[in-house]
Amino acid sequence: MDDAAFGRVMAGLGPWVPDGPDMPAVGIAVSGGADSLCLAFLAARWRRAVRALVVDHGLRAESGQEARLTLDRLHGLGIPADLLVLDGLMRGPGLADRARRARYAALTQACRQAGIVDLLLGHHADDQAETIVIRRRAASGPDGLAGMAWISSTADLRLVRPFLGFGKERLRATLRHAGLAWVEDPSNADRRAERARVRDALARDPDHAARAGRSAARAGRARMAADRDQAAMLAARAEYAPGGWVALPADLLSARILASVLRTVSGRDYPPPRQAVAALVNAPRAATLGGACLVPAGPALRRAGLVWLAVREESAMADAVPARSGACWDGRFVLWAPPGTVLDGVTFGAAGPVARWAPPGWRSRWPARAWRTLPALHRGGRVAAVPLAGICHVPDLAGVRIALLPGTTVAESGLFGDLPGGRTG
Repeated sequence: MDDAAFGRVMAGLGPWVPDGPDMPAVGIAVSGGADSLCLAFLAARWRRAVRALVVDHGLRAESGQEARLTLDRLHGLGIPADLLVLDGLMRGPGLADRARRARYAALTQACRQAGIVDLLLGHHADDQAETIVIRRRAASGPDGLAGMAWISSTADLRLVRPFLGFGKERLRATLRHAGLAWVEDPSNADRRAERARVRDALARDPDHAARAGRSAARAGRARMAADRDQAAMLAARAEYAPGGWVALPADLLSARILASVLRTVSGRDYPPPRQAVAALVNAPRAATLGGACLVPAGPALRRAGLVWLAVREESAMADAVPARSGACWDGRFVLWAPPGTVLDGVTFGAAGPVARWAPPGWRSRWPARAWRTLPALHRGGRVAAVPLAGICHVPDLAGVRIALLPGTTVAESGLFGDLPGGRTG
């Protein structure tokens, strides 16, 4: 792949932050393998302001050495790079999923600290085909069969996958042509993992892989159309509270919308099981599902045509964390404090019972069970401030701000299907 071909792909995935020494960098997640190293190599030729982020999972004895080798290779290419070391990952059930979550959490935090808003990922067409096959086996719904998006968004980042239209052999050929070596992770060939078994099967049947890619493109176009319609309906008729709950009219209680709302309110990576959501839509009732609760709205909301309320499940919320600027609680709320704010002894967690922090006579059209899930600042065993309710009992914490930054939004969409400007395979 030459610079012109890569530039055409990136042009279709914009807009981008202007390039220059004083502008934010575009981040690149680099494992050291051929795919991500090729991405870093081409990205550094496409623009000057880039920064590689190398994650060491620490799951193999060689991983630290491989990470340092990758840093040396990146520095040799003139690419600034940071090493992110994950602590506490243990082998056992669900390792791949736990490692993925930890990796993205570390990458997100590093990007937030560096002011990076675009993060490039090295997933390619072969990865996409494997994903589609795995999701078909798991009886994934139509949205899941769209596979990975060229662009998807979190509260902090645009996640961009420029290689989804290119096979891994083309990427490796690019590195060989440039005289660059890469790291081979032996765990990628471990047939105890489903993805490795699927990879072997697709390698023996290239036509199957091509069909999976075309299927993902069709499903992706359908998903984007459905996302546009859903976003328009929700924007016009639902109500979102800064505290992280959502109110819906009765006729918007479709399976697709409800799954999206519950996922957002819970802060989880995936929506709840489709069968459970469908059962709830067919017989609407108060229920707890996937870390969120669906409850009937009170009289004040019903007068506005809002019949159902999705709120966070209290028992599923995270424990309080030390309060510091940039801290994230419950996977959904981020704290900012002005320079000089003293946060020693302050924790960041659930507000709890309204009677403990609301002033006398305080009223709201939202129910108490929603307000209890708000983030608050605690000092000395007492609620010191609930910024999203506009309440502060301690003057020196008055400048602290808390914002809802869920990993997904109820009107989330991404770029699926074919890359704008034509196919790139």
